[in-house]
Amino acid sequence: MKTLEIDGIKVRIQIWDTAGQERYQTITKQYYRRAQGIFLVYDITSERSFQHIMKWASDVDEYAPEKVQKVLIGNKSDEEHKRQVATEQGNKLAKAYGMDFFETSAFTNHNITESFTRLAELVLQANKKDLDLLRVSINDQLDLAALEEEAGVCDGSSNAQKTCWC
Repeated sequence: MKTLEIDGIKVRIQIWDTAGQERYQTITKQYYRRAQGIFLVYDITSERSFQHIMKWASDVDEYAPEKVQKVLIGNKSDEEHKRQVATEQGNKLAKAYGMDFFETSAFTNHNITESFTRLAELVLQANKKDLDLLRVSINDQLDLAALEEEAGVCDGSSNAQKTCWC
């Protein structure tokens, strides 16, 4: 769990990491259904992990909600001397799938915050209409509570100290 602040909104994110292992594939499909944002991560020092991205992307397209936001991550950018996947390959694949792309290093923390922040921004943008409706609803509730307090609307109990609905 991690909390980020995006445009004044506190966003709490929950992260599940299957490490691309096949043994997690059955439970992963269940997580896709509720996901709002997904990182597809490959190891830049492993051509094989890059090739698996297309299979994972296909699963996301099949099982995740239509509005799910995706970001492609090439990890281990600190191991440039072992690179097997060119940055251009990652960019090209991300573009083909309509995703943002980052190269990161979990070891040096390079682009980690930036990639998480970007995914949170994409999720917020995709859900902007719902957020705006929620804000209007909350503001309406606050206005109603203020009006009730001003008007002295109470819970009707006969206690000497009456409490307002707000």
